Amino acid sequence: MIYLLPVTEETQQRASLAHHRGLDGLRGVAVILVIIYHSGLNWLPGGFLGVSVFFTLSGFLITSLLINECENTGRINLKAFWGRRLRRLAPASLVVIAGVVGLASWLSTSVEASRIKGDAISAALYFSNWRFIYSGHSYGELFATPSPLQHLWSLSIEEQLYVVVPLLIAGLFALGLRRRGIGLVMLVAVAGSTIVTVFANSHEQIYYGTHARAAELLLGSGLACLFGRRIERLAVQKAKPWSTLNIVPLVGVIALARFSSVDSSWVYSGALTLFAGLSVVCLIAAVQAGLVKSFLSLPLLVRVGEVSYGLYLIHWPVIVWLNSDRLDLRPTALFVVQVVVTVLLTVLSYWLIEQPIRQRKVLLSAPWALSTFVATLVGIVVLASAILASASSEVDTTPEVLVTIAPTTSVIESLSASSTTIVDHAAVPIRVDRTGPLSVLVIGDSTAENIATALAQASDGSLGVISGGVLGCPLLKVAHVRDRKDSQQDVSYCPNNERLVHDHASKVDAIVIVAGVANQWAYQYAGSDVWVEPDSDQYKADLDKFLEDIEAIVAPRGLPVLVFETPPVRDNPEILGDDIAALVRWAGVINEWDSNWHSVKMVPYADTLSDPNSDEGKAERPDGVHLAEDFRRELARVILIPRLRDKYFDTLDEMNQNGCRSVDTKSLDIELCRVA
Repeated sequence: MIYLLPVTEETQQRASLAHHRGLDGLRGVAVILVIIYHSGLNWLPGGFLGVSVFFTLSGFLITSLLINECENTGRINLKAFWGRRLRRLAPASLVVIAGVVGLASWLSTSVEASRIKGDAISAALYFSNWRFIYSGHSYGELFATPSPLQHLWSLSIEEQLYVVVPLLIAGLFALGLRRRGIGLVMLVAVAGSTIVTVFANSHEQIYYGTHARAAELLLGSGLACLFGRRIERLAVQKAKPWSTLNIVPLVGVIALARFSSVDSSWVYSGALTLFAGLSVVCLIAAVQAGLVKSFLSLPLLVRVGEVSYGLYLIHWPVIVWLNSDRLDLRPTALFVVQVVVTVLLTVLSYWLIEQPIRQRKVLLSAPWALSTFVATLVGIVVLASAILASASSEVDTTPEVLVTIAPTTSVIESLSASSTTIVDHAAVPIRVDRTGPLSVLVIGDSTAENIATALAQASDGSLGVISGGVLGCPLLKVAHVRDRKDSQQDVSYCPNNERLVHDHASKVDAIVIVAGVANQWAYQYAGSDVWVEPDSDQYKADLDKFLEDIEAIVAPRGLPVLVFETPPVRDNPEILGDDIAALVRWAGVINEWDSNWHSVKMVPYADTLSDPNSDEGKAERPDGVHLAEDFRRELARVILIPRLRDKYFDTLDEMNQNGCRSVDTKSLDIELCRVA
């Protein structure tokens, strides 16, 4: 997310750029999209596109200022421009970064705190997008092990382009080019950036890379050069009969935010440039008299747009730390609390930090701005080193606590309404009570949903179940799968299982993985043309990486991961049947996990099922895959629940004996959970 320079009287006189309330409202819409996306409620899975809207708006406004300055004065005062950028952007961001660093030792997990220092320095120096590229953090993993500073990647791109674009415009102007010529150069740069995206093979570089995302900002720059004057004339004209049609692009932006996701293949195929074109049309509609301008000029949207920078800076740390681990609220109620806290902190930042600097001329000169920036950065580094070093040596002496909760409603569906008592994993006990009730999160495909339903139906109050299983969804977050009949399916709708585990880890005693045939198919990541086959080394490596990501979330809490055995299914041409070789390979992966981790164990149950091709097997699993309703309830009561409980407590014993589970969860090294 980026901050667009508020147009004051001073900047109007200097650059002759009018202030359009509709553009403030468009900023408001953009930041609302992003905040809802980051909430994890899945209302707007494509809300990340609000960042793209900001990029294009920023390119248009900043280039308009620069071009006007060139035409009015014959040059760009680069020193003054960069000084203004530092004064207006750095103070609030540095305060947020310093605040995150200061709170990290108390509010972050050991995994999160271990990288705060690097995240803080890279964010303060505006290169965090490249840090996330080279550290392998994809935006789709944002919710798995979140950094409270990860959202500042977009501000880094913005600042990097604030260095390049003024130099480019000044150089081209010195060579004799004017608006049209500079605009054409901008469009050539847009094409180059888009081509880089099309042929890139790394999702991280496509999403975080300055070279890839530059197209969205430069398209706004090209618009300012080629049509800036025409847009200003359009802004003072009366509404036309066809102006109502201007609502179409805005509806398109919101529709894409609703029905797209960060894993959609089009995001990584150069189409973000096309989306930037949609943002351009919205920008024009926002200044032209008509329905869209009237809507975007609503006082509330305008006000949200005016404080969008502070809202963006503050909302993500609030969401990361004021989460379901700390507040036992329903997701919607939790989001309301997060928004209220974000707004309150934003108002404080606006009046205590941003406005005083703007109105009282604090840090007016570029040297003062630069000196203050460097001094604050040094303070952040020292504070991060001192606090995080202290945090790493702390020992948590929280006494053992038992908490009574009801199993939470999952992203997909809650399958148990009964209360259950679980261990508060902030203080995991060494001794294991083998008689207490349990609560589990079940993830996987429709087989997982089928098993979760059986467990919930057969439970006598000893087991709470949250189901995250979804039809046709593999464990990995991929874009497409291909079954053994070479039928390709789009699975971008599938949930991110790492995110599900992160959201529910504080409310359950174990994670249960149930992977059916969907996990035995070839798959393709978003933006990639390569199919990963089930018999490839990459297939196993990806699954091992998936388990390690899950362990990074649950091991510090002392939670076991239990993997249900996958039995053979009937070879039925009417269903997407089983490949025996793929089943054997998947069984090998489970067995290896069982052998290599103290905290990961397999729960067998295939021995209790009949041959899937026999009459008995057809009665047990009518479609060859899923358990019949009456049969599954009895199977769960007699076999599945007892074996699940036994395996859970046996795994806890093994974890305790090998130092994988202890009271001092903050200092727990998850490597202790690996079998030496």
